[in-house]
Amino acid sequence: MNQFKKNIIGTFVAAAALVSSQSALAEIDIKAGPTGEVALVVDFEVKRGAETEFETVFHRSVTCSRLEPGNVIFNVHKVLGSERSYVLYEVWRDKDALDSHFARPYTKALFAMFERNLERPLSEGEGGLHFVADLDPTPREAPAETDPASVAECR
Repeated sequence: MNQFKKNIIGTFVAAAALVSSQSALAEIDIKAGPTGEVALVVDFEVKRGAETEFETVFHRSVTCSRLEPGNVIFNVHKVLGSERSYVLYEVWRDKDALDSHFARPYTKALFAMFERNLERPLSEGEGGLHFVADLDPTPREAPAETDPASVAECR
């Protein structure tokens, strides 16, 4: 296959993954807790051999997401004793902050990577996504003032 055909096929596959990831985002019914914050926990099971890409793309997302003014917490963890299991815990000041996060290029890249590398599609409940509420919320520090777009890695 010549290089032109490979490029066309690659572009088509990338576009299909982006459309699919946007579809997954559209299907998520964001639920805020009693304080208005949006907190969620996600369990991920990654396909065998996809761990490196998963961790690389997530590292970028962690770095950039923590810079967003609406972010309170953004932590991803590898489950000890498991090669392919991860847990994400994130908290946003409100639904608008999470909507803004979903529009960022690094978040779109993250959802496209999910399409390729997760054992099951990301969805609420059985798909690993759970909205949660803090039982004893504490006052939050002032929001970050860095615009992630000012950091090359986040564009």
